[in-house]
Amino acid sequence: MRDEQVRRYARHIMLPDVGGLGQTAAMVSSARVLFRESEPTAEMIACLYLAAGGVGTLVVPNSNEAQREELAARGPDTKIVDEGEGKEVTLAPKPAWWPTTEGDQVALAYWRGAIAATLWLSDATSR
Repeated sequence: MRDEQVRRYARHIMLPDVGGLGQTAAMVSSARVLFRESEPTAEMIACLYLAAGGVGTLVVPNSNEAQREELAARGPDTKIVDEGEGKEVTLAPKPAWWPTTEGDQVALAYWRGAIAATLWLSDATSR
C-alpha cells in the first residue's frame, strides 16, 4: 500500500479482524453487483460502501455513467467497470423483524445495501 492509502484506510487497518493484510486482500479483490430495476437504491448503497472500503475492482453491469462517476468519486482506489468477473454481492434478504408497512423502502434499501457490503468485505478480508 502507498502512504496515502495507509492514511485513507487507517481505520480499517486498526481493526483486529481486518488489519493490513485484510485491507490488502480487499484492494486486490473484485466485487460484482448487478443493477436491477427493482432495487437500484440498495444496490447503489452496497456499491458505495464497497468503493469506500477500498475494493480493487467493482463490476456494475446495467449501471449508467452517472452512477459509475459517483462510485469513482467515493472510491479513488477502486476501478469501476461495467463488464467483467467478480465475486457476487448478494443483497441481504428482508429481515423477519422488519415492519410490514410500506413507506420504509429507503430505510430497507439502506439496511440491505449496508449488510450486503459488510458481509462481502468481511469475507474478502478474512481469507
